[in-house]
Amino acid sequence: MTFKTKLFVITVLPLVAVSILVGAITAFQASRLIEVQTSTVEQRILASKRQELQNTVALALTSIKILYDHEPGGRQAAQEEAKRILHDVTFGEDGYFFVYLRDGTNIVHPKLPHLVGNKWWDLQDPKGDFVIRNLMLAAQSGGGFHRYIWDKPSIGVEAEKLGYAVMLDKWDWMLGTGLYIDDIAQQVDAIRADFTANVRQTLLVIFLITMVAILLILSAVATVSFSEQKFADGKLKELTHRIVDIQEQERKRVSSELHDSISQLLVSVRYGIEMIHSKAAGTLDLQRQAENCLRILDDAISEVRRISKDLRPSVLDDMGLAAALVSLAKDFESQSGITVRVSTERCRARLSDSAKTGLYRVVQEALTNVAKHAAADEVRIALSAGVKDLTLSIEDNGVGLPSPIPTANGLGIRNMLERVETHGGTMTMSRLPLGGTAIRVTMPLATSNGPVEAA
Repeated sequence: MTFKTKLFVITVLPLVAVSILVGAITAFQASRLIEVQTSTVEQRILASKRQELQNTVALALTSIKILYDHEPGGRQAAQEEAKRILHDVTFGEDGYFFVYLRDGTNIVHPKLPHLVGNKWWDLQDPKGDFVIRNLMLAAQSGGGFHRYIWDKPSIGVEAEKLGYAVMLDKWDWMLGTGLYIDDIAQQVDAIRADFTANVRQTLLVIFLITMVAILLILSAVATVSFSEQKFADGKLKELTHRIVDIQEQERKRVSSELHDSISQLLVSVRYGIEMIHSKAAGTLDLQRQAENCLRILDDAISEVRRISKDLRPSVLDDMGLAAALVSLAKDFESQSGITVRVSTERCRARLSDSAKTGLYRVVQEALTNVAKHAAADEVRIALSAGVKDLTLSIEDNGVGLPSPIPTANGLGIRNMLERVETHGGTMTMSRLPLGGTAIRVTMPLATSNGPVEAA
């Protein structure tokens, strides 16, 4: 697991877990609160309805009190007058009084006249509730309430109703009325919907806060990762630069040892063999052997000098970059048969020794690639110095770069890029319109002028 992944896990996952937990607790508590609040509202409305029903029945009893207490004109006449009064008293579209005898026979019902005169003791609503029986029980207990399903006259469909009934024991009448409470369910549903909307809004706010926090954390992780990567890249470049410097120093030392020590020893041995050859006149076999040794020594001296020059051309240290490129071009031309044209301007020595070595190695690697892959017969090298930058271009007339253009995955190209970037330069590779490859290197120069360098 990478550092960035670990940082993401230890920062984001706890935040997400806490947010989910807070959201779940909020939703649970809000659900309970909604049920409690809606139940409270419903009970409050029902209490108001019950009080309203009791007041309404009390008014009805007041309206027939004289008839019930004194029975003017006899009981039958008093009852007929009471039934007329109760039949005529209505309130609203669905408010009315009903009267049933103790056996369940209806004697007053202004909204459903077909019920009058019939016995409804066993009448059940759609839920199986014995409506008249239960209303009778509530009335006989001193007046009580009962909820049931009944026809609602204003809409012509069944709806839930809250009834209240009392007994007129002297006449064996059950007097009652009711209020339809389907509107209570609508009010409760509306309140529940409001609460639910508020809870959803709260959860949405929690979610948005969590997302903002996650984005901030991701930004912080990305910043830390970028800084870490940048720091690592800087250290890697420093290490690469140090390795290249050590390589060049070691090459320079080995080249110097080969040139100043091994080469001199071989030359001394050659002088000795030449003396043997000159004194061996008349001894044909010894002369032939000496000549053979001289040829081998000449080849060894040439090889040592070639290796010494490849490791570290002395001309680069003695005469500068421009002269070293000319010398490199001549050696390459003689070895490969490919024509190399070099154009260099006289420039100030405003490059460090390591930067000159880097540019030299870039040209050396480019010429090696031309010999291996380009199938070219001509290479053009141009070195020019401006006010702030030095520009090096290498062009050939070969087959050109493959498609797609290779990146820095190859070891040679990667080494070229690293050498250039180590000294703050840039390198680009492109195809030429008429075929061939162009490499362009730009490297910053020091602002102060130094001694003139040979072109």
